Amino acid sequence: MLEPGTQSTSPSKSQSHAAPKQAAPAPDVSLTATADQALQSVGALYTAVDNTLQRQMHQNPYATLGAAAGLGFVLGGGLASPVGQVLLRMSMRAFGPPVFNALVQNALERANLVPKPGNAE
Repeated sequence: MLEPGTQSTSPSKSQSHAAPKQAAPAPDVSLTATADQALQSVGALYTAVDNTLQRQMHQNPYATLGAAAGLGFVLGGGLASPVGQVLLRMSMRAFGPPVFNALVQNALERANLVPKPGNAE
């Protein structure tokens, strides 16, 4: 076994036919310019998300509060707890069938197998 930093004197089969690797040409854009562009993009994304959340909080404060609480519960590992599992089961029983029916109805309407509600034929 070779120690790190040493090379074998006999070339292996893959080394004898392989062309020597050359370094990739340096890009024209500097690392600083790329970092500045990335920082500006992140800043623009933050501003857009902040504006959207501010508008949502003013229009629907209770829905925003509920979404924030739910997100905090999930990110905090609440679904792994027994209480989280009970809440997940209860919500799937309450909201699962209507959501599933709506998805199936939408898929059938898109496939033109069922007429859309309100369309008289």
